[in-house]
Amino acid sequence: MFSTLETQPDIYAYPQPKFARPTIIGYIALENLKFAREVENKKVCYNLNLHIDKAKCKEQAIDVKLTELLKFLLHNEKHLTIRPESKLESAKFICYRGLLTCVACTPYEKQEPWKIVAILFKGHIYLCARKTEEKLRQIQNMTERDRRCTSWGYKFEQFVLSDDPLTDPNPDRPVDEEEEFSLVFNTTIKRHEILYGAEMDGVRCDKGSVESPPESNDREEVIKYLQSKEFIELKTNRHITNGRQDKNFKFFKTKKWWCQSFFVGIDNILCGFRNDDGIVEELKVYSLSEIKHMSRRFWDPNVCLNFLENFLTYVKRCLSKEIRRKHGDKALLDIRKLPLLGLMFECSPGCQVRVAEYCHDDDPILMDWFVNSFGRANEVE
Repeated sequence: MFSTLETQPDIYAYPQPKFARPTIIGYIALENLKFAREVENKKVCYNLNLHIDKAKCKEQAIDVKLTELLKFLLHNEKHLTIRPESKLESAKFICYRGLLTCVACTPYEKQEPWKIVAILFKGHIYLCARKTEEKLRQIQNMTERDRRCTSWGYKFEQFVLSDDPLTDPNPDRPVDEEEEFSLVFNTTIKRHEILYGAEMDGVRCDKGSVESPPESNDREEVIKYLQSKEFIELKTNRHITNGRQDKNFKFFKTKKWWCQSFFVGIDNILCGFRNDDGIVEELKVYSLSEIKHMSRRFWDPNVCLNFLENFLTYVKRCLSKEIRRKHGDKALLDIRKLPLLGLMFECSPGCQVRVAEYCHDDDPILMDWFVNSFGRANEVE
């Protein structure tokens, strides 16, 4: 019924598509904004096991839905003026940054399959990742060591980030892994427009004085403040002690790190290198250009961006075919009035992307409170 999409890297090894630098258009949970006062290469001693037994952990088995992003869209509908598009080629993609990273890395993926749902609703396309059976089994079989390693990443942030630009970090308290600050971005890749949310680690305060965010509820004032700041991405990694570990680091880790940072306009990553006991002993700052250079034998960012652009085109092409099948050719002349329509996209490492029908009622991505309300503020008569 549907064609497939090839994933081999060689197919996408050509100059990257035009990608507009992401623009901040909103924020979620400003009260959780953090600040990094020291961003430098240095020796440290951070015990990531501190209060780990009291940490409030995320539920790993639960699928991440678009709930917080949908709340943001509904609350800011008038400000954003997201009008329903009548033509499928003009439909905006709405998703999270993690999904863009997952798709972009697909040509080089060797381990993790993925499933992505695409929902066409009122002229825009909502993309949401779902956990695969393999991922659920992996979560169910997590050892205590696996859970501890997951928590270490959150604890590292506490050692580096503070609640205020003028205060020091305070790791002497349990971590709440659900305490997140997110930005909402808008960008274009070739002819596709994308609106996406992304959890952000912290604002750099090491290059000069940084003031606290505005206390007012003026949305435009807060956005202007955030747009003027430079953010930093934080990562942890085990010490690299041999050639195999170095190869794995440059093939598996740096590709994802580069994509994550590139999609939100971050230029530098601070990595905490730890030992097997969860003690971070060294901090190292990587620029995106440095990451790209040192990993050039293993992956090419042009391939990642070209595949992402082709995937978005593919999603629209498949939706077009589904609209024709269910509603006829005339329905493509004005997609705003179509009932909610969904497709499931799946890919295993080294295989083509496949498409299947998707029943939204069985696993709703868009909640009733959103479906019944969104679009009214800017409804076209």
